[in-house]
Amino acid sequence: MYWVSIVTEAGIFAILALGLDVIWGWGGDFDLAFYGYLALGSYMTMVLTIGRPTSTSTQYIIGWRLPYPLALLLAVIAVVAFAAVIGAVALRNLREIYFAITTLSAVYALYLVVENYTPLFDGYNGVYGLINPGQTALNLTYNGYRIGFLAVVLVILALVYLLVQRLSASPFGRMLRSVREDERAASAYGRSVFLAKYRAYLFGAALAGLAGGLFAVFISAFNPSAWTPQELLVIYAAILVGGRGNPSGVVAGVFVVYIGFIELTRFLPAPASRPEFGPALRQILIGLLIIGMLKFRPEGLFKERLSVDGRTRWRPGRPLPAAIEPAADEPAAAATAGGTAGGVGGQAGAVSGQAGAEESAP
Repeated sequence: MYWVSIVTEAGIFAILALGLDVIWGWGGDFDLAFYGYLALGSYMTMVLTIGRPTSTSTQYIIGWRLPYPLALLLAVIAVVAFAAVIGAVALRNLREIYFAITTLSAVYALYLVVENYTPLFDGYNGVYGLINPGQTALNLTYNGYRIGFLAVVLVILALVYLLVQRLSASPFGRMLRSVREDERAASAYGRSVFLAKYRAYLFGAALAGLAGGLFAVFISAFNPSAWTPQELLVIYAAILVGGRGNPSGVVAGVFVVYIGFIELTRFLPAPASRPEFGPALRQILIGLLIIGMLKFRPEGLFKERLSVDGRTRWRPGRPLPAAIEPAADEPAAAATAGGTAGGVGGQAGAVSGQAGAEESAP
């Protein structure tokens, strides 16, 4: 059952990473509040399913006993509502480091409220008690339930992957990448930069809330000790390893990082007098992994593949496909055609447009 648990956790975090990749990989916004959405999704799923506190020393809001699927849906809605407030403030006029600092401040404020205001989610003790929902109704053993839950996680991951892959090649995905590459050019073509980023932010937060609801079942409890900056760094490391902006690479990167770096390093020998050596070494290796990928292969193991005309796949740095490459004997028209080839005519084209203009420049 050890590897069942490992693959289940990796599958949950792959859903989380796909959501973060929409915000950072496609939109270019370095979001430091993202793991907070998973935490909020876990908390809300639990308080909507475990019922009222059974002890006077335990306090938390709501305390309903809803069916797990309904609780999961409501938790995702709550996360999106919270992200809508943060996104409306942070995305309006803030970019790059200012956006990152704002989102970090927001998630730290949420962390302090959750930790210190006990009536919300029982403070530092957290919420617990969501133990294998539906196991009795399905008449499954503990091992059978865990295997079944793994199958559910993998099915949800596959559906999320297909949705994200389809969205990546859609006009919205191309428009979002055009905004990432050059906001002024995208705005000049009539694209609303704020609305494009805002919709992507809410979609990514929804996936984080979904991952949080699944994570609540996986660990059966959640408290502020599980809410550390290292968790978000691991997700960013996975995206960097797999390939930013490439859904297939993101999923592969999560499994490589979680199985190759997080779990296999648990078997490294540690001195008996220094039991913290293993966890510390894992964090060092993750940091070195991020530095190494940024230095030697910033595009990741699987490069981002852009959609030029809604069907043709194209990788940055390569010549444009012949079907849309501008004519060499019309330099002025070529620049214009290159500027529109990738997506202004197909709903969003500054990324491909810029690439076409550069390709045709003398």
